Amino acid sequence: MQHARMQSKPRKLVPVAQLYAILDREFKRMRPAECTTCAVPLPYWSRPPDEVSANWFIGTPTDCRHGCHLLIAELLAQLWTQYDIDRTPVQ
Repeated sequence: MQHARMQSKPRKLVPVAQLYAILDREFKRMRPAECTTCAVPLPYWSRPPDEVSANWFIGTPTDCRHGCHLLIAELLAQLWTQYDIDRTPVQ
């Protein structure tokens, strides 16, 4: 598995607030026009299960008749490969 991690592009470390802003912006850009109520759940840090996984998850999105919950799952699959939460304390 370590070999796969070395070949992939490293994730960008971002504060949790910035990660939420990215998730929110991308979701709003892709959300079906028919839905005006769904939102992306807040991301939170979690110890990655292995050395190639991201260090964050989100809460469970609400099922939506317009498919927003499926869209959020697709968005996560994409962004999990690009970002990790930076846990460095802000001074």
